[in-house]
Amino acid sequence: MNSKKTKEIEQLMERFFDGETTTEEEARLYKVFRRKRLPDSLEQMRPVMEAFGAMGEEKPRHAVTVSMIRRALMGAAAVLALAVGIAIYSDYREEQSLARIYGGSYVIENGRRIDDLRTIRGDIEQALADSRHIEQRAEHNVIDRAEQDVLDNISDPDMRREVELMLNE
Repeated sequence: MNSKKTKEIEQLMERFFDGETTTEEEARLYKVFRRKRLPDSLEQMRPVMEAFGAMGEEKPRHAVTVSMIRRALMGAAAVLALAVGIAIYSDYREEQSLARIYGGSYVIENGRRIDDLRTIRGDIEQALADSRHIEQRAEHNVIDRAEQDVLDNISDPDMRREVELMLNE
């Protein structure tokens, strides 16, 4: 490299450190400092300019791909953690709800006491449904018997028909 070119590179470096160079001029500087041989006046700046040059280089395609994959995996892990958290919270809420409704309940199966509310929930709900059905049938029987008793105690046939009409409305 002749002294005129060396002087030109030194001036370009001055502008570079003052922040006045274009990207094309910077690329030219980086290219100069990648040469094997430099004048002594420029050689001492090689490590600095190589460092700046390395910062300006694009990442290799492989590094970008790995970075994108890493971000995608981190996103998937975050979604998975959120889903697990929601499932655990939902399970906790269900357990609390069962305890409020059926707390203290148990079932005896084959001589074994089972008090895990999730396991016996179906049995408890079936027992409650059966009891409601029995209660409804009992209410109808009691009402039917009471109506019949009233009718049996009315001796006047006209009054009896009138009461029957009222009861059947």
